[in-house]
Amino acid sequence: VSEFEVKVGAIPFFNFTPLTPFPYSGGLPFTIDGAIVSSADITPTADGKAWELYMDTVQIRGSNVPGLRRVLDDGLQLDSRQLASFLEQNVDGYTTPRPIFKTTYLSDTLRISRDQDGKVFVYAKVSDDTSTTD
Repeated sequence: VSEFEVKVGAIPFFNFTPLTPFPYSGGLPFTIDGAIVSSADITPTADGKAWELYMDTVQIRGSNVPGLRRVLDDGLQLDSRQLASFLEQNVDGYTTPRPIFKTTYLSDTLRISRDQDGKVFVYAKVSDDTSTTD
């Protein structure tokens, strides 16, 4: 299970539309805060030097949007595997991504990993508590 905090804008980029007869790349005057909690199966790669991830579920918890937080914190989640199966059956050429992560540093509170493209991911453990907080 992986959990990380995010802050995102609420409106995506628009091209010309009936609502915006001009390109628009702004957002609402507030951000949406929360934590993305994902679960996955991990299996060692053939050489034993990295891990292959197979996503299972994704949840958003601790949203700052009134009303939405209750729905999300009550267990609403995306079943990534069910979605992947649907896409593989209905979209020509689609295969479910299974990223490869290689951990290059590990301590009790910090993990540094790289994906198959060399992108660096730094994870810091800030608590042993797994309950949702404000």
